[in-house]
Amino acid sequence: MAQKQKSMSLASFSLFLLVRSLNLGETIAAEILQTWCVAKPSSSDSLLRDNIDFACDHVQDECNPIKLGNSNPCYNPNTPIHHASFAMNAYYQKKERHQWNCNFENSGLISITNPSYAGCIYKGGATLMDLSSAGKWCVATPSANNEMLQESIDYACSHVDCSIIKFGGSCYDPSNLISHASVAMNLYYQANGKLDSSCDFKGTGLIVTSDPSYANCKFEFRK
Repeated sequence: MAQKQKSMSLASFSLFLLVRSLNLGETIAAEILQTWCVAKPSSSDSLLRDNIDFACDHVQDECNPIKLGNSNPCYNPNTPIHHASFAMNAYYQKKERHQWNCNFENSGLISITNPSYAGCIYKGGATLMDLSSAGKWCVATPSANNEMLQESIDYACSHVDCSIIKFGGSCYDPSNLISHASVAMNLYYQANGKLDSSCDFKGTGLIVTSDPSYANCKFEFRK
């Protein structure tokens, strides 16, 4: 019942925005979408572990799926970025999906693609998004294995210039597959009209509305 009331209130707010935008002579492309929170691929392991500790302190039992145990479907892959993403998303959902609840010292990204895989389910929830101002980028999903990530790099870089992830390039560091794959996949996604299918990469891509850029590494963005 509460969920139904929440959906009705989001729909009413969406209608309010539409009417207000018409009255003001503005166009606001607001849409209700499912959103999730995932860790930025360039995040350090130490920051990711801090995020796990912080999120799990607040959501407690909701972090059980990433603990060691055969009955816990989200333990594997046993990587900081996957465990952090799951915990960060649990926190983001519990706090009702405000943008700032997925910040985590600028290490979180809001995804409009479901990061769930196999038996590991990331909870999602409805969020009102202003698509007229929101950007879109493509990054690798936290659960992708190294073989899948390398395959995505090879495919993307056979179609676009990936020199920025090569040694000496602005996105070479951190030199790991998930960071390099995310840069390459986004280059391909932007070059191919930002179609949803251009960020699929056999199910290893996520479309995010938060800018994944960091330090001197600027993720390409085309309007």
